[in-house]
Amino acid sequence: MPLQILFIFLLTPTLALNLLDLCQSGIRDDGSSYVHCARKSLSEIPDFSSHRLFNLAFDELILSDNAITHIHANAFQSLRIKRLIMSGNRLKSIDKNAFRELENYLEQLTLEFDSSIVDTIPEAIKTNLANIRSLTLTGLNLRILSINTFEQMKKLEILSLKSCNLQAIENNAFQSIEKQLRHLYLDHNQFDNRISLVINHLITLETLSLSHNRINQYETNVNNKNLRYLDLSYNGLMKLTITNMTSLQILNVQNNLLTSENINGLIPNQLKELILDFNSIRIFNKNLITPNNSLETLSLQSNDFLLNNSNTFQHLYKLKRLNLARNNIKTIPKGLFKFTRSLEHLNMDRNPLLPLSTDTFSGIESSLRNISFQSCSLTSNSLPAFARLINLERLKLQSNLLTEIKPDNLFSLMSQLIAIDLQRNQLTEIPSAYPLTLREFELGNNRLTTLPFNNETFNKLSQLITLDLSSNPLQCDCHIKPLYHWLLTHYQSELVPYVQWICAQPKELSSKQIGSLEEHEFQCEHISIVTTSTVTTTNVPELTTEYEMISSFNAWLKDSETAILEWSYISSPLKLMVYENGYKLPILYLNSSENYFLLEKLKSSTNYSLCLQIHEQSLCRNLITPTKQEIKFEQKVLSLSSSSSSKSIEKSFLNDMQYLITGVACGIVFVLLILLLVVIFIIKQRDKFLHNSSKTIATDSYYQTTGSDTTQIGGLCSIEERSINGSTNQQSASTITPMFYYCRSPLQSNCCQEQQPYHFYHEIPFTTSLNHLNPPKCLCRPPIII
Repeated sequence: MPLQILFIFLLTPTLALNLLDLCQSGIRDDGSSYVHCARKSLSEIPDFSSHRLFNLAFDELILSDNAITHIHANAFQSLRIKRLIMSGNRLKSIDKNAFRELENYLEQLTLEFDSSIVDTIPEAIKTNLANIRSLTLTGLNLRILSINTFEQMKKLEILSLKSCNLQAIENNAFQSIEKQLRHLYLDHNQFDNRISLVINHLITLETLSLSHNRINQYETNVNNKNLRYLDLSYNGLMKLTITNMTSLQILNVQNNLLTSENINGLIPNQLKELILDFNSIRIFNKNLITPNNSLETLSLQSNDFLLNNSNTFQHLYKLKRLNLARNNIKTIPKGLFKFTRSLEHLNMDRNPLLPLSTDTFSGIESSLRNISFQSCSLTSNSLPAFARLINLERLKLQSNLLTEIKPDNLFSLMSQLIAIDLQRNQLTEIPSAYPLTLREFELGNNRLTTLPFNNETFNKLSQLITLDLSSNPLQCDCHIKPLYHWLLTHYQSELVPYVQWICAQPKELSSKQIGSLEEHEFQCEHISIVTTSTVTTTNVPELTTEYEMISSFNAWLKDSETAILEWSYISSPLKLMVYENGYKLPILYLNSSENYFLLEKLKSSTNYSLCLQIHEQSLCRNLITPTKQEIKFEQKVLSLSSSSSSKSIEKSFLNDMQYLITGVACGIVFVLLILLLVVIFIIKQRDKFLHNSSKTIATDSYYQTTGSDTTQIGGLCSIEERSINGSTNQQSASTITPMFYYCRSPLQSNCCQEQQPYHFYHEIPFTTSLNHLNPPKCLCRPPIII
């Protein structure tokens, strides 16, 4: 037992710490606070009260998409939350006292159940939610909504019972809330036509969603005057009666079986959005849309809707969005949009349209903002119809049969254009002028080899952020460099090599992504285009030896205005005939003593035929001079190459100088090191010599000295006094400076008679007695060699 208590004591701080790691708290823009614990694989509701760092009075607790299957009693102890979100947990059970602590606080509750287990609304929801305003229950297997289910929910305004397998609702099931319930969502259930009888009692209802049920017929009642949103989509609805819905603004009946004859009544004047997609409505009844309507959005996708005449959309003066996609429309009647002058969005996708005329969009030229004609089999002949849409912002022409863009200024006329989609066409070239507002340009899956964009063009299109050139046979030469630079500056560097802009030419770059190449790999051949061909203009009969013949004749461009002509030497006179774009120029007579000629003052971008004639022989060559743009480019290339070559020479010279200076410096350092070693060696040898010679000389002179540093003792010995602190006069009485004495022993019979005279050096130990300073008259010791 003590071990268990100790374990719990140690585990509690760890759980609290993990709670901080799992859940995030914050404050929204509206000032409400929240704790977010979604998608954390929680198996139970965390104990927030055990952690003092959490503010227990936060507004919203999000526990969605976890693995919580049971809500036990006191699970929300000490919490003061207003909104509890637990969708995506597949609850199996809820304790009846689970929400008792939240009874006076909780206003919004979202729960999801396991439909294979829970087949009734738990008692905790029925009894402990007196303050609830929004209740969302998903996944219950209810079948029938019983009476008095919401008896204690006096403030309930929003109720959602989606995917609860409901088949019927008892008559008085909403009796306690019918006067305050405003939004009801019953999607994905099994309701049939009887549901309208129950709904009509909810007189305050503003939103009703009944999609994905089994309702074949629906008739509105006079009591539903406040209803603004009605969704009856995906029901198999075959008959719809609209009466007394004076407040209805949005009606969605898509994916049903409605026909023009089965829609009865009038479109309410306040209706702003009508969605009729995927039905069988071919025409509008005459009385369906009144002259005073407020319709802004009309969607008729996939109805086989017919555009019989120009009055089809009569009275739709306020219409802003029109969807006519997938209706097998082949022609657009002239003047169709004359009543819809407020139209801003038009969708005509997947209609096999015939060519459009220039007045197709008459009436909406200035109002239209977005237009989509995808998969409509349009050819380039239909493009002039779009040129009148001067305020267009988005143009989608994907998956058509466009081979060229005409007129060339089609896009530049649209000064507010921000998106162009030309994917999946057959374009081989595109214009070079676009509005400065362009942000998105989709050109994938065409036949483009290059773009007419240079650096100046990209600088003007400063707002361009999306450019798609995938699945195009790009020519990766020098002309694609501006595109390459744009790619490097507008994509993340790590993504550039993977952008699917694939080279088709030249062969050495085929199948490579542009982003994976280096700039120097984009090369162009010589700008000047020289084609030579031999043309025999006259059938020459068999020649005899009396006539000379020209064995060779060549012509090439020296520069943009001069051509060099060269032929085999011949002594006969020659005539040069020049044809300029097929127009014959005056004949030139050449000097026979020379075998070359300079043809000057040629025009740019001109086809020249040069024919050299002698007797009846004529040899011709063709030359095409470059355009002015190519001349400028070539001059620029030459200047760049010359400057680059001079720079390379200068760089090579600088490198050579650097190597020379480095070599000289290294040589000097090496010589200095040798000299230093020699000096060190000489100094060591000198010190060694002085040391050896001083061993004998210094010792004798030292003992024979009579200088001030020695004191004679008895005439034979001297005492040397060494100062420790710089002066012996300042010594205290208790310390005596060490004394050294030197003796030269006389030859006496009673003092070491057998020993030769020697010198000795002896240190007198420190002592406080002055008597010890008297040295002995003679001291015999073994010889000491100093």
